[in-house]
Amino acid sequence: MVLLLLLAALLQERAGCSLHGSRFLAGPLGGSITHQCFYSPTAANRHQRKYWCKIAPNGLCYTIVSSSSSPCREYRGRVTLGDVPNNGTFWVTMTGLRSSDTGTYRCGIGDSNQGLYVSLNLTVLAGATVSRPTQLIRGELHGSVTVLCPSGDTQSGHQRFWCKVGRSICTLVATSDGFVGRRFQGRVVLTPQDASGAFKVLMNDLKKEDSGLYLCGTRGQDRPQEVVLQVATASTLPRRPKFLSGTLGGSVSFQCHHDPEGTYEEKYLCRWTGGSCQLLLDHDGFVLEPYRGRLQISSSDPEHGSYTVLLRQLREEDEGWYWCGASSGHSQLTAPLKLLIHKAQGSEEKLKVILQFEQLQSVNRQIHGTPLAKVEGEGLK
Repeated sequence: MVLLLLLAALLQERAGCSLHGSRFLAGPLGGSITHQCFYSPTAANRHQRKYWCKIAPNGLCYTIVSSSSSPCREYRGRVTLGDVPNNGTFWVTMTGLRSSDTGTYRCGIGDSNQGLYVSLNLTVLAGATVSRPTQLIRGELHGSVTVLCPSGDTQSGHQRFWCKVGRSICTLVATSDGFVGRRFQGRVVLTPQDASGAFKVLMNDLKKEDSGLYLCGTRGQDRPQEVVLQVATASTLPRRPKFLSGTLGGSVSFQCHHDPEGTYEEKYLCRWTGGSCQLLLDHDGFVLEPYRGRLQISSSDPEHGSYTVLLRQLREEDEGWYWCGASSGHSQLTAPLKLLIHKAQGSEEKLKVILQFEQLQSVNRQIHGTPLAKVEGEGLK
């Protein structure tokens, strides 16, 4: 019995991580709002009851509408609930908004209103600006995603940010001034803003725990863009090596992969530093000046969706993160790789032995006047 309870709690905890939605909504007096809740489209979630309830002063959440019941009398004719199980989305629309509609609500899944849910605050004010629709972005485990952030800040003077919403705060993942959270080192980039003030967030090497609600925008912006990221627990993408070792002065080669059936405007390699990625090489023949003569695409296999990059004459400053990339329209497929540079194996030990040998030769000359056998030193060359 205890085991069953623990298992149920564990399943509930895992399911609880799979339901996401906006935490704040605003709507104009007399107007309407539409709220979306996103869930993992598992068989259990698809067939469960979906509900929308409002929390009363006594702490109970009274059902307004659900997928198994009509709207309650007070909301009849001005609230609807729809469910798209295959897409893992259900939505609630409220019209004819009143001041009394302001309050805390839950969208959830389950037979009761105490199970799996997300709480949100709705504010109804005259002339209130309707919140932007929440973006839903889906990615595969180990894969990458591209998020468009329509900030609207055309002056480009404010800091851009990407943060993950928690229970009480939004924890910074990356900012345009170079900050990147420890868990996201080497795998997130904020692109420069375009003429409209929009920018992109690129994330790769996706993990299960990356799923959740995010905000992106610029500092001082009234309403940042809300983004729900869902990372599929099953993936068709293989987990590729993330670290590569090279020897100082030597060379390394590695493969970059892309969808063999995809159409790409550009395939490239860039150097990741502090949340940005500088272009080093592309398929059109561009090579950044410090890498000319050292960096090249040595072979390409379009049929299997790969190309091989060769970097020669390795230097200490070559150590760091690199991204393989392929752009298609507004989306970019990216994958990270960290290069580690080592000195020639045993070089320091060999130098110590040579110095000791020379010291012994000097002492021997002083005592006997003859050097040690030359053959003892030849093995050190």
